[in-house]
Amino acid sequence: MSEQFCVVGSINMDLVVRVDRFPQPGETRGGQKFGTYPGGKGANQAVALARLGARVSMAGKVGDDVFGKSYLETFSREKVHHALVEMESGSTGVAVIEVNQSGENHIIIVPGANGRMDRKYVDRHFTAISEAEYVLFQLEIPTETTAYALQRLKTSGCTTILDPAPAPETGLPQELLQHVDILTPNESETAALTGIAVTDHATAEQAGRRLLDLGISMVVIKAGASGAYIVDRDGVRIVDGIEVEVADTTAAGDAFNAGMAFALGNGAELTEAVRYGNAVGAMACTALGAQSAMPRAEEVQKLREG
Repeated sequence: MSEQFCVVGSINMDLVVRVDRFPQPGETRGGQKFGTYPGGKGANQAVALARLGARVSMAGKVGDDVFGKSYLETFSREKVHHALVEMESGSTGVAVIEVNQSGENHIIIVPGANGRMDRKYVDRHFTAISEAEYVLFQLEIPTETTAYALQRLKTSGCTTILDPAPAPETGLPQELLQHVDILTPNESETAALTGIAVTDHATAEQAGRRLLDLGISMVVIKAGASGAYIVDRDGVRIVDGIEVEVADTTAAGDAFNAGMAFALGNGAELTEAVRYGNAVGAMACTALGAQSAMPRAEEVQKLREG
């Protein structure tokens, strides 16, 4: 049986150093703590879906280094189907992250194998990818590869969901956006794509309509603790968020996308799916880390009932 969900995107290992303060240029400082954690927006969404109970396949690349081999073990442990993950010579994608005592961070991303995701990869695995009902994308693999995959999938019958993060400074080409079924930017990404700062219901509608005019079928603007705006041809509606005690907002947006897709795949209409995505994103904020904070379905249910 093919997987109901497929995530096409990045697989990174996060190298995190906690410091009392960031070093100045030319300065050497001692760190307080170091850890390696599985990350990458694509892999985060795949793990989040699997923890909710979804049948999910990851499509991406890792290097033949220790990080790549370790990541395949992570996918197996998390029950993410990874037959489409190719291992090739070179390094796995890494994110080198400094975090100070205030929670601010400096991040350097080296794409590694992620940067070698190309059209030939899509062609090799297109049949398997297109058999999924929902295919999720982000922007941590080459944009031209994402655009090509979205174009090919437009007539395949599956629903495509694009998280436009990290949003490029130059925006995204219309030929990519016009093939997206559901676009899920946060407020800053919406501003980067449209030039409109989303501060309320009216600006959310204005920005969302500008995106719809580019050919997107549906826009869901993530607004953090405030919830999310759904913008379609009929107007805009807000789906309220859920208040939680926040420990770490890392990968909350990835958790939201996974939750929304999971609910859609289980028959929910869009408003209810966004409500579920809000709950999954909120739960992910109550624990430290990215994938380590992704909740199980029963945890999400308790939050919604509580």
